[in-house]
Amino acid sequence: MPSLKIPKFAHFVRYGGFLAIFAGFIPSPPSLAAEPSKPVTITYAVSIAYVPIGTARFSQSFKGSTYHLHLGAEFTGLVRMFFAPDLSSDAEGFDAGNHLVAQRYTLTVNHPDDPQRVDMKMSGGNVVSAELDPPLPERADRVPVLPEHKRGILDPLSGFLIPSASGQPNAASHCNHAIPVFDGAGRFDITLMPDVDQTYETAGYKGPAIRCLVRYTAVSGHRAKKTNVTFMENNRDIMVTLAPIPGKAYLVPLEISVATLIGNLRLRAEKVDGLTPANAETAAAAQ
Repeated sequence: MPSLKIPKFAHFVRYGGFLAIFAGFIPSPPSLAAEPSKPVTITYAVSIAYVPIGTARFSQSFKGSTYHLHLGAEFTGLVRMFFAPDLSSDAEGFDAGNHLVAQRYTLTVNHPDDPQRVDMKMSGGNVVSAELDPPLPERADRVPVLPEHKRGILDPLSGFLIPSASGQPNAASHCNHAIPVFDGAGRFDITLMPDVDQTYETAGYKGPAIRCLVRYTAVSGHRAKKTNVTFMENNRDIMVTLAPIPGKAYLVPLEISVATLIGNLRLRAEKVDGLTPANAETAAAAQ
């Protein structure tokens, strides 16, 4: 049986929504910095079609006006054998108080035969450079990436932190905007729509959360005739569950669910550190 090459795995990551489909950006002037917050670390169980395939770990830290985000994943079984043993992604930039201004994004997919790396630099929400190693192969049906597709964007990992205008967000007010994302290879837009407010409970967290429905729209860099692109654009089974970060005007994913061509891909928080509800009243109300 021939192994699946890394470009195909990268497409699974990209169109399957593992890193890139959840991003938020609300343009507004920089505001006064919020009170210092504790670092947040979330460990996710990852599964496809209810079959465990690995774990992922997200961490965020703020130092003054700067931030650093990290997401790593390790896979098991056939996914490890045929796709990749693990991947790692980092993002850094400035915290403007109510939105992030990304400066650098990297993604490394480890594979003994076909490793892949993305290294992207940004300034003021615009892509300055984006290097893919190896580059995507030329295809007649690949939609060209135009200069305007690299302006006013977020990288996929910085988009893990969704701006929140209030300490107690609700789905109606926070799941109602479109987000432009550039992942180093192409541009796509994500639209969040309200679903429900809820209480979420897992190890290390019991408190308020909101669930948003998600829609995907390919803009450039994709192959227009590929089945996975059409599938994702017509996908009505993508959801993200978000919880507020204490002391910061952002929400972070506790759960991500995406229907894919090979089954439902799900990341669910199984351990949370540093995400204690903001005050005793909130915690009490969640019980």
